[in-house]
Amino acid sequence: MCPGHLTATLSSIVTVAGGSQWQNSHQATCCTDGTLRHGEHGSSSVRIAMSHQILLLLAVLTQGLATSQQRDKVPCEMVDKEVSCQGLGLLQVPSMLPRDIEALDLSGNQLRSILASPLGFYMALRHLDLSTNEISFIQTGVFQALPHLEHLNLARNRLAAGTVLSAPGLGPLPRVTSLDLSGNSLYSGLVERLLGEAPALLTLSLAENSLTRLARHTFWGTPALERLDLHSNVLMDIEDGAFEALPHLAHLNLSRNSLTCISDFSLQQLRVLDLSCNSIEAFQTAPEPWAEYQLAWLDLRENKLLHFPDLAALPRLIYLNVSNNLIRLPAGPPQGGEGIHAPSEGWSALPFSNPSRNASSHPLSQLLNLDLSYNEIELVPEGFLEPLTSLRFLNLSRNCLRGFAVPGAAFLPCLVHLDVSHNALATLALASRALGSLRTLLLQDNALQDLPPYTFAGLASLQRLNLQGNRVRPCGGPGEPGALGCVAFSGLSSLRVLNLVDNEMERLRAGAFLHTPLTELDLSANPGLDVVTGALAGLEASLEVLALQGNGLAVLQVDLPCFSCLKRLNLAENRLSRLPAWTQAVSLEVLDLRNNSFSLLPGSAMGGLETSLRRLYLQGNPLSCCGNGWLAAQLHQGRVDVDGTQDLTCRFGSQEEVALSHVRPEDCEKGGLKNVNLIIILTFALVSAILLTTLATCCCVRRQKFGQQYKA
Repeated sequence: MCPGHLTATLSSIVTVAGGSQWQNSHQATCCTDGTLRHGEHGSSSVRIAMSHQILLLLAVLTQGLATSQQRDKVPCEMVDKEVSCQGLGLLQVPSMLPRDIEALDLSGNQLRSILASPLGFYMALRHLDLSTNEISFIQTGVFQALPHLEHLNLARNRLAAGTVLSAPGLGPLPRVTSLDLSGNSLYSGLVERLLGEAPALLTLSLAENSLTRLARHTFWGTPALERLDLHSNVLMDIEDGAFEALPHLAHLNLSRNSLTCISDFSLQQLRVLDLSCNSIEAFQTAPEPWAEYQLAWLDLRENKLLHFPDLAALPRLIYLNVSNNLIRLPAGPPQGGEGIHAPSEGWSALPFSNPSRNASSHPLSQLLNLDLSYNEIELVPEGFLEPLTSLRFLNLSRNCLRGFAVPGAAFLPCLVHLDVSHNALATLALASRALGSLRTLLLQDNALQDLPPYTFAGLASLQRLNLQGNRVRPCGGPGEPGALGCVAFSGLSSLRVLNLVDNEMERLRAGAFLHTPLTELDLSANPGLDVVTGALAGLEASLEVLALQGNGLAVLQVDLPCFSCLKRLNLAENRLSRLPAWTQAVSLEVLDLRNNSFSLLPGSAMGGLETSLRRLYLQGNPLSCCGNGWLAAQLHQGRVDVDGTQDLTCRFGSQEEVALSHVRPEDCEKGGLKNVNLIIILTFALVSAILLTTLATCCCVRRQKFGQQYKA
């Protein structure tokens, strides 16, 4: 009940009560004296009874009024003119909020209907979020009554299931610029009725619905639309001219639908097009020779493309993703040149299909990012990449390439990132001074071996090189004789990060990285690797991360304390039992010694790490419970975070393992006292045995002498 109604009811009740009292008094004066006196008594009793009833009724109504007001006082949060009532379990729009609020968040509640009252009270609203409710009814004209409304979010409701569609939908939205209708189970034919007129709408989301078809008139009421999101529907057909009513459309997301072919792409104004995660087998632009397409970003990943898409009409393209398809590149043009006009052979769409066109006017000359990963490419045709003079990022990983060649210095002059990992590369030919801008080269998980010694020497800007999972053997220093087929890693002045994990290396020669200021070096997973003295010479002043995990090392021939910048050291899964002594403060922060043969970490060797070490890994070592004073101090003082402290175990001699964290100093003292007592007992026993032996010997000698005297 509204407060006004409660006040009116109270007034009427008081009036009725007063009238009843007056009537009783008047009737009493018309009686005889005796009756009058009796009437006065009666009227007094009536007045008292009526007073009690009025007071009781007033109390009930006052409580109802307080309850009604309390019901409207929802615990919303307000900052300036923005109110958040998110996730409060509301069943209706609150009516007691300030009338001048500009933003109202009612998402995550249980609203089922949107009515003009009380929503119409908030005339200043610009942002209204009604997402994640159960809305199935919207009163006609409710949003039209909000003259300043610009952003409306109705995502994840039940608009398709309710009566909202039997009315004129959302009604006119004269000033709304952003509308989200995603996740409402909308199907084809209902969107047009729901949208209505929205002449100012710039952004529309119809994602995560059940649309199967876009009709020609679907978007006639939204002529200013610039961004349209249709991802995660079931679109199989787009009628010709469906986007003709959208001359300003720049961003279109059609990902995660069921489209199978784009045969006449003609949206010249479009700048961003996402067609990923469909079933597209071919992409071709409309045959309009004078068309000036603005498309700069095209995503065709996770489709069923058999050939490289036809992009001849897209000169402004800077991003192209065709990963996760079935693309195979042809080895060369068909014989006689007749196939140059046969796109079904996958030739005319390639960048080099028109040799008469110079590089600067090539349709892909502005391309910056090309992703061809996860396809079935066995070779890169000669000239395929040469016209891509602006390319900076190239991904050819996870294909079937057996070789990769860079023919000259003019080849991909702007390339900074090249990924050819996870192929079957057996050969790698890099011309002298090629790829002058390249900073990252990813070659992991190939079959590279016996490369030319100076394969990487010409990459003047190379900073990161990943050769994991190949068969590459580093040469020694400049003065060291190199093994046949080894690769030189010395003298690479720009290289900072090198990964040689799992390369079946047997020996790392002295000076292998001289004049190469590496900051990260990973030599893990090379079982039996012999790291000779001086193998890491020249890295003392630059190396920050060193990994030698899983090499079976029994002795470490690296003077680790000399590496002043070393911050992370991984020596896990070896057979080490000793470490070099860090007697001076260093920079080491993380030390991994898991699964080795360490029993003691003496303070004399680890003292220099106390100021820098932050994390220590020790699991899987036969630690001794006593004699590890430095380690015990770190555990109790908490200066070093020892990983898996609760799982660390140690032994008292040959006894069973116990948790290292449970060992107390007196346990070791008792053990020491037992050892002292044992030593005393053994010494006493030994001395006693010696005395008894000496006494027995003396007795025997005296007996012999006595016997000889007796015979004489």
